[in-house]
Amino acid sequence: MATDDRDVDEHLKLDEMLLAALPEGGKVVSVKPSGLSDYCNTYRIEVKLPDGSSQVFFEKEGTGEEGRGCVESAFVSESATYEFVPEHVPRPVTMGVYKSRPDKHFFLAHFVEMIEDDIPRSESYIAAVAALHSRSMGKSPTGKFGFPVNTRFGNLEQDNTWTASWEVYFTRQMSDYLEREDAAHNGEPHEELERLRPLFLEKVLPRYLRPLETNGRSVTPCLIHADLWPGNVKYMNDGETACMYDACAMWGHNEVDLGVFRNPRYPFGKPYLKEYWKRVPISEPEEDVDNRNTLYMLRSQIMLSILYPHDPKLREIFVSNMRLLVERVQEEEATECDRPVAQSHL
Repeated sequence: MATDDRDVDEHLKLDEMLLAALPEGGKVVSVKPSGLSDYCNTYRIEVKLPDGSSQVFFEKEGTGEEGRGCVESAFVSESATYEFVPEHVPRPVTMGVYKSRPDKHFFLAHFVEMIEDDIPRSESYIAAVAALHSRSMGKSPTGKFGFPVNTRFGNLEQDNTWTASWEVYFTRQMSDYLEREDAAHNGEPHEELERLRPLFLEKVLPRYLRPLETNGRSVTPCLIHADLWPGNVKYMNDGETACMYDACAMWGHNEVDLGVFRNPRYPFGKPYLKEYWKRVPISEPEEDVDNRNTLYMLRSQIMLSILYPHDPKLREIFVSNMRLLVERVQEEEATECDRPVAQSHL
């Protein structure tokens, strides 16, 4: 067990259970806030070891049932991603509960120094993402889509019940998110969204998901990060290697992670997508990839509208993209209806 003999108020010293997770014989040198988090507190903990060297750790702590869920999501997600890409993920240590506060939960990992202001260029960013997908492809512990626990996008719980079909799994999640998006806005009427929602669920999702699993095709689950916005991927201090963290992991279709690169909210765009396709093949049918990319972008846009309901722009953004996909499917259907039927000469 480490010790915390800092000259601070007793209530500011580290809890006994957290000290037990730190290196044996270490002495806590400093505890400082680390980064921004809307739902948990985060800290940088420096520990001096008996040999005179130092180690630095990252702690995330949350209170109550919501805090427990966020901490569990962080620990299990980071442990899973670290297994496949340890060079790109901070090494998890443990999760636990404070002895002094049984309602307070914590996640502990090794702290990685990163360059805060720079967004990794496409080659570095994609090297980490593609490595995670490629190394984990086909290694789902059940062979299905899902995850051992329900992970969190912010504090938004993600239903990760193991499911054999990607279409069924993703449709269930999207239906759930749209219900929660409505609840987050207190059922506030939105005529266009009400019109589009059933068309999206009943026409768009089958149109772009079902072909992945029909006519001899299938989706092989891989581990995805599921929250690759720029705040969760930074350069390590070498200015070359990308570090990924704060995942809300699940075993799913690898292309889900690419939705963020299309989102105009973030400074990515086509160079990141092109770099990814150099390393990982496009799923068949290839001709649907652009629309699937829009669909997977829509997932995170809906989730943001749930988390920040007081920003009306977020709702209008995802509604406009939903309209785009609905109209594309309707145009396809109209073309099919207008196509002349071949006459039989028998």
